[in-house]
Amino acid sequence: MNKKYGLYLFFVSILLIVFGIIMIYSSSSVWALYKFGNSFKYVINQTLFFVIGLFLIYLINKIDIGFYYRNAFKIFIVCLILLILVLIPGIGSVRNGSRSWFGIGSFGVQPSEAIKISLIILTSKYLSKSNKFIKDIKKGVLPILFITLLVFGLIMLQPDFGTGMIIVISILALLFIAGVSYKFFLSLFFVGIFGIVGLIIAAPYRMNRITSFLNPWSDPLGTGFQIIQSLYAIGPGEIKRWR
Repeated sequence: MNKKYGLYLFFVSILLIVFGIIMIYSSSSVWALYKFGNSFKYVINQTLFFVIGLFLIYLINKIDIGFYYRNAFKIFIVCLILLILVLIPGIGSVRNGSRSWFGIGSFGVQPSEAIKISLIILTSKYLSKSNKFIKDIKKGVLPILFITLLVFGLIMLQPDFGTGMIIVISILALLFIAGVSYKFFLSLFFVGIFGIVGLIIAAPYRMNRITSFLNPWSDPLGTGFQIIQSLYAIGPGEIKRWR
């Protein structure tokens, strides 16, 4: 990437993160003061992760991008092993109903986030070397789809439907950019619809999340909580002058 555009992307990301931290304070200060006696509790935690993230960006930026290309498969295998290990009781920890974390105290790491990046790197390398037969669905597309569905299946065992769908959509976007026929995506769309419906039937709470906007008051402390809070925020919303 051109260094100029890289800097633009970096500063835009910083601005978005700072804005997010401000919004965290806006939405959590009252609860943090009530629960911890410190209205900046969540802001401090998020800022700490922000600083750690900047340090990691600096370190990763020092690594030659060719390293990822040469070791794409090895990186993916390591992430895949971690994704399997997190499913084992006693190794992975359950948070918010999903066994998707390696946790020590309040600090946690999700292997699904690492596998997301590693699969994108692996797919990009694969597509760059398979341009000659990318039009051949059997040889050029199905292998990467098989790996993607394997990852999606492991993530659904946690379960984490949102992360799984993000990974699938990301890989499909790469295939589309690589030049895979739109007819393939059209047929895949109908197959995907049946698959999503099946997953929703298997876990009705997913449908509750989707339809909660119709009547959030039916479950004000559960699926409708976020929508109700948004209505509260919009209701008294106004621009105030600081004095």
